Amino acid sequence: MVFDSAYFWFVLSVVGAINTLFLSLYFFTFRGANLVNKLLAAFIFLIFIRICKSSSFFLYPELTKTYLQLALTANFLSGPLHYSYIKQSFKIRTAKNINWKVHLLPPAGLAVIVGITWPYTGFPTLWNIHISTVIVYSWFAYLLASLISAYPVLINKSFDLSKDQNILNAIVVLCTSIALFLAYIFTSYASYLIVVLCFIAPIYFNIIIIKSTFKNKKPEKYASKKISQVTATPILTKLDKLMIEDELFKCPNLSLSQVAEKLNVSVPQLSQILNDNLGTSFTSYINHHRVELAKTLLHDNEKMSLKQVSELCGYNNQSTFYIAFKKFADTTPAKYRKSKQQETAKE
Repeated sequence: MVFDSAYFWFVLSVVGAINTLFLSLYFFTFRGANLVNKLLAAFIFLIFIRICKSSSFFLYPELTKTYLQLALTANFLSGPLHYSYIKQSFKIRTAKNINWKVHLLPPAGLAVIVGITWPYTGFPTLWNIHISTVIVYSWFAYLLASLISAYPVLINKSFDLSKDQNILNAIVVLCTSIALFLAYIFTSYASYLIVVLCFIAPIYFNIIIIKSTFKNKKPEKYASKKISQVTATPILTKLDKLMIEDELFKCPNLSLSQVAEKLNVSVPQLSQILNDNLGTSFTSYINHHRVELAKTLLHDNEKMSLKQVSELCGYNNQSTFYIAFKKFADTTPAKYRKSKQQETAKE
């Protein structure tokens, strides 16, 4: 029996297509109705369209122009959709939370208008030369914008990959998108590489799903060794005193072990108390106090620079301060100060 590589790639691409379709439906329906998962589902669905075109190519190299137009349209929309997903995952958004619509609706409308007015079947030269060029530059621009948006968060490591699955997913999607773009631009075997990438990336998400399923079946982490309220209350009282009266959170390099030492408790015990009794992590707990102080400083000291505010609150650099403030206040420090000034002026 003679081995036909075309059929091997076809089978691989079909498996990848089924994977991506399953994952798209999964993230859209079973992972909650939040916007991040819906954007991820839509992005994976575009990959599904792209891989279906590639799988058809292996058996039918002379694809109909309708398939080619659909694949090119998916490439065009993947840029703004990927950018919107990255921004939402890293919580880099406006207070009104409408950026994703601004970046998605106009390109989608443009794609429909161009597709109907100048279809590939009647204007192949236009699509192969001009529209393809626009798609490449648009795709590159949105990839670059995604990297720029994610860079401050990644460089400052203001997240915990072991706990924040959305951030980990976003990093995987970002790397996959860059690889797909490079494969599309720099190799004549783009279809083969796209199949491989679209096969490998879904495997990661499948592992996440399986891991999540088993994790949900596991007993609660501290179920067998809960810290009683009688024990936790005095520790939390001392912790509040350290933060409110002593303002320990202003220390730039404050660590969980330092606080635990001052409270005369172990690091795991303090971490458990924060998780079980306050429902938060140590980093979020500290950032909450810092942001609350920042709000007061921004309101009471109009001439104080943002850099001075961030330093007084315990931040080593402004970008970390900006990210934390936006996460807790859902707006930027500058916009918060401006809104408070307007409220004062009305009074």
